[in-house]
Amino acid sequence: MVDYDITEGIPVPLSNPSTTVNYTPTAEAYDVAINGQPFFIAANDDTPYRRVTAQYRKQQIDQTREAGEQTLTGWWVRSQSSFHQGQGIKFFEPLQDESLRFQYTESKGVNVWEKGQATLINDVDSVHTVTGVLKSNGRPNQHLRSIQWTQNSNTYDGVLLHDDGDIDKIFPTITGSITNKELTSNVATLTSTAHGLAVGFEVEVSGVDATFNGTYTITAITANTFSYAKTASDVPSTAATGTFISEIEHFVDYAGGGAYRVYAMCDDGVNAYWITLIDDAGTDKTAMYKRPINSSTVATEMWKTSSVVVTDACMEFTKERIVATINNKVYEIATTASALPSAVYTHPVDNFNYTSITSSGAAIYCAGFSGGQSNIQKFTLTSAGVMPTLSSAITAAEMPSGEQIYKIYYYLGYMCIGTSKGMRVAAVSDDGSLAYGPLLFESEQPVYDFAPRDKFVWAATNVDGAPGTTRIDLSTQIGTLVFPYAWDTYYSAGSGHYTTACAFINGTDRIAFTTNKVDTTDGSVYIETADGGRLVATGYIQTGYIRYNTTENKVFKFLLPRFDSADGGLAIQSISENGTTYNIGSFLQGSIISEVGIPYPTGAHEYLGFNFTFTRSATDTSAGPLFTGYQVKALPAVPRQRLIQYPLFCFDHETDQFGVEVGYEGAAYAKMVALENIENTGDTVRVEDFRTGETYIGLIEEMDFINRTPSDKRFSGFGGMLIVTIRTL
Repeated sequence: MVDYDITEGIPVPLSNPSTTVNYTPTAEAYDVAINGQPFFIAANDDTPYRRVTAQYRKQQIDQTREAGEQTLTGWWVRSQSSFHQGQGIKFFEPLQDESLRFQYTESKGVNVWEKGQATLINDVDSVHTVTGVLKSNGRPNQHLRSIQWTQNSNTYDGVLLHDDGDIDKIFPTITGSITNKELTSNVATLTSTAHGLAVGFEVEVSGVDATFNGTYTITAITANTFSYAKTASDVPSTAATGTFISEIEHFVDYAGGGAYRVYAMCDDGVNAYWITLIDDAGTDKTAMYKRPINSSTVATEMWKTSSVVVTDACMEFTKERIVATINNKVYEIATTASALPSAVYTHPVDNFNYTSITSSGAAIYCAGFSGGQSNIQKFTLTSAGVMPTLSSAITAAEMPSGEQIYKIYYYLGYMCIGTSKGMRVAAVSDDGSLAYGPLLFESEQPVYDFAPRDKFVWAATNVDGAPGTTRIDLSTQIGTLVFPYAWDTYYSAGSGHYTTACAFINGTDRIAFTTNKVDTTDGSVYIETADGGRLVATGYIQTGYIRYNTTENKVFKFLLPRFDSADGGLAIQSISENGTTYNIGSFLQGSIISEVGIPYPTGAHEYLGFNFTFTRSATDTSAGPLFTGYQVKALPAVPRQRLIQYPLFCFDHETDQFGVEVGYEGAAYAKMVALENIENTGDTVRVEDFRTGETYIGLIEEMDFINRTPSDKRFSGFGGMLIVTIRTL
């Protein structure tokens, strides 16, 4: 056997392509070089030089829930048929997490909570002006509570509004037509059909005449008349036309900003209670009042004191008592109290700002902040059913530094926590202990209030810069203490204002929310339209980016929306990786919805998102379209690999076409083993084809050596045919 070194005679060392050099041509006229090792081509009819496209799509059986989603033969398909687990994702990757099948990036003006469909939400009406600005500590000057009351034999559902120095009863608009007018002894009386008004309601009259038109407080009613004070000459009973509108009763009217300013309010379903600052013969005093919600009597002073001068307060009726905070003190007050009791707790920090009170089955909680530190304190009841007098409160939860709590609300076994950053949810244990989760969402403003209904809670937030609410589904966790959420009702023309409070019109699904006054621009109370009423003009859903669970580029080709256009239109946009939007299709109301191409953005992309914008009916503002999902088709844009087969002469002694000889004993075996070593390690090789000028990096896919007698006198010694198949990269 020949004694030799296997590297002997190899002109260029074999190594990783990052450090290799191209083959340097010598006097021999070789045809091809593989990682610097030169060869002569031995192509013939039996062993041809071949180039074949490598398989790039995997055949597999789709066993996922969404049929066709994982079939990589032909089209790559991604579809979504429901959106009921809310917004907040960036990538739509159903295989990574089951909940992602029903999530998306963002929606506005769309109800996504019915499984399998998305529709436009109800619009809102501005019904009352709000004049309270934010307090210096960042707390709002507005509070809302759901109430129901019976007045003049009529039952009303509405909200109780605290706005700085006022408390008002707000209710859905009552309107009607005037048929007769009369004015006697400075009392105006207008006749209408059964109007549903009550004594004390504010009514706006228009379209009658200059004498009767205006805004007044009703002083008397019958089944079809209402009267109000009007200083003017008598007018005999006369047929008339015109309209009236009523949506408020001024329940408590104080002068905001000074004496008799309301700092906090609550109710027990029968009476409303409030804490205010009064000027008692030149002395500032803190006072508490109550009044029946049905306005059957005037307000009654419960107590007043100069022992504490209120600068901030909050109060809540819970566990059959009123729990109130005045400045940095916590009180337990009976609904029949005639004096301010001793505080059950005084916070050691004088300027601690209490912001909210709630209770669970096991405890009563007070939340607040001082500077950047914020926490929730827990008070448990004694066996006698009263709050204990404590020298220090039990801290149930502390927020990260800089995150201030503005609202806490217990519902369905969880505590909703509204902060300066957004919203969190805490699990409440049997002993009242709290364990809170991450921020569900980060809001453009502090979350100041919550309103519950069924399995949902609405949070007072901004909606893409406009005042409104965000809905949270507490029945489903999509992560530990992470719940589905989506933007909900909003007022499109109210940018620049914060949403400061929210509550439902009692007994209905209509939410109301308030905004603050900003500079010289007043805020407002907004009420959602009734079911069957006016919808928002437009709404949209923006999908998560679709990338088929791979970072390889794709060519996105077609999109099929599942959309019923009988009562509205649809516009579709594609969204590139950098957020640029492109219009790719639109359908008018009544159009047949078909598959659209995705011409933009051009070329291949790792991922794309899509925006579907709905418009309500052009002929009926209470009707809108129905969106039930979409399907996207794409193709892989991976550069195709080639399998190139090189039939090579591999002999110890070889001669090129010009008669130049090269080689030595053992050269053929050394060449073959050198390539086998690279094949074994899976390393790449550089291939240079001198016939075509082609140069590329590849992998040795297969080697086949056939020991043969030389077929040409140019070759001699040990050797034969070496067939090398290279996969291009």
